Order: sequence, then structure tokens, then C-alpha cells
Amino acid sequence: MHDNIIKINFSVFQQKYKEKLHKDIPENILSKVHNFNKEFSCFNTHYDPKMIWEKKKITKKEKPFVKQKNRFHIIIPDFTDNSLSKRQLTGLLNKLTDKNKETIYMKIKEIIDLNHDEEYFTLIWSYMKSCENDLYIHILNFFDKTFIDSKLEYEWNKFIDNKGWLPPQYIFENNLLLLNDEYELYCNYVKWKKEINNINYVWIKLNRDVDIILNDIYDYMILYIENKCTEHHNIHKYIVDIFLEQIYRILKYVNNDKIVEKIGILNVNDFENSSRFLIYNILEKK
Repeated sequence: MHDNIIKINFSVFQQKYKEKLHKDIPENILSKVHNFNKEFSCFNTHYDPKMIWEKKKITKKEKPFVKQKNRFHIIIPDFTDNSLSKRQLTGLLNKLTDKNKETIYMKIKEIIDLNHDEEYFTLIWSYMKSCENDLYIHILNFFDKTFIDSKLEYEWNKFIDNKGWLPPQYIFENNLLLLNDEYELYCNYVKWKKEINNINYVWIKLNRDVDIILNDIYDYMILYIENKCTEHHNIHKYIVDIFLEQIYRILKYVNNDKIVEKIGILNVNDFENSSRFLIYNILEKK
């Protein structure tokens, strides 16, 4: 299999991509890309040329431009003492960076010392799903150990039992590459994919047995490819990519030779090009 791999230097690919990007794409399509960036925040950070080409018409009225912020924000509506405390915590979480973390951590710890309850854990858990780094994960150490161990065990069991890595139903029911005007569905899909990769990273950093996740994803992917999933009958290639991408991103941090060997048995000729690249990337982990 590896003998058939053709590798292109990234700088060569990048130069060719830049040369063709504006040369071959009509002006009206580029204009639509600009409109997408204004109306739908997910297009600010994700650009899929195939998606733009296949979405032919915009049927929704253009909304006023609102500058998007990259930071994750939660708005709490009331003004009770508990709410004010959560507002303060939210403000600190929004400001948290590698440079100021020591100062911010001290203030966050003061709040958590007075609030060992589920609401504050849930708030921090939401932020942990927003980015793939250790800044928010470290905050878990500020909770009472018995409390946090119980909460994490509950979240882990729920994730495994409910197949938390499985895409939502709307992703299975709709071909997101062909929808003409349901851009919000696509943006929800982009948001979900980012969150699931982040939460998988959290489980890795918390030293959970992510081999369970790897095996569950692989087994389900095979059933899906073979059209043996009783609840899902329409095969969309990008859903296969979702499974492969999760496996690949987990294998960036943990070793699992058995999963890599299983992937190596697959016939790459049965997959779309995007899936093949993911398979090749996984095989390089061996």
C-alpha cells in the first residue's frame, strides 16, 4: 500500500493552490464566499471549496454584518448572588491565556472554593469543549477531589454509554455537501466536529481509557460502511471522514497498534480521496 503513495512537498502544493485559487473560481462564487463569511461564523474559520461550489443559491436575506469573536462566551441572564459569581467566573474564563494563567487561576480558585456545585462544573466543562488545550482542564484541580472524581466518572460513563462520539442525527439525515440553503446546519456540523475532537482530547488528558473510544468508533464505522447500521441507511462519505478523523486525532496522543493494523487491512480503493488521506495518515502512526 505504501508503495503507491505519492508525496508532494507542501510548499509546492501551497504555491499551486494560490495560483489556482482566484484564477479558476468565478467572481460570483468568490462574492458568495464573502457573504458566507459575514452571515455564518463557521465560514470565518473553515473554507471548503467543494462546499462553496455545490451550494448554488442563497435564499436567505443578507443579515447586517456583525464582527465575530473567536472567544467562547456564555451569557448568564439574571443578577442573583450566585449569578454574579458565575458572571465573574465567566469573565475570568474568557480572559484566560497562557500569559496570564497564574493570576487568573488564583481568582478562579477563590470562586470555586466557595462554589463546589454542579453549575460551576458544567460552566467550566463547556469551556473545556471549546478548545484543544490544557488551560481549562487544569481548573478541575481546584474542585474537591471527591466531587470532581464523581462528576468526571459520570460524564465519562455517559459519553461511552451514549456513544458521545457519534454525529447527531441531522448529520446522518442530510447530505451537508448538497444542501442549497441550510447553511446553519453546516455551521452546526462544523461546531459539533470541533467540540467532539476537543472532548476526546479532554479524555486523553484525564487519562481515561480512550482505547474504548477508538474501538467503538472503528466498529461502528465498519458497520456504517457495510450499511449494517439499522438506524442509518444513507451512506455519506464525509461521515466516514468524521470517524477516521477522530481516530487519527486520538492517535496523535496515544498509541494503539491494533487499531492501526485494522485500518491497514482496509482496501483504500473503496474510499473517497479525503478518506484515503486520513487512512494514510493513520498508517504513518504505526
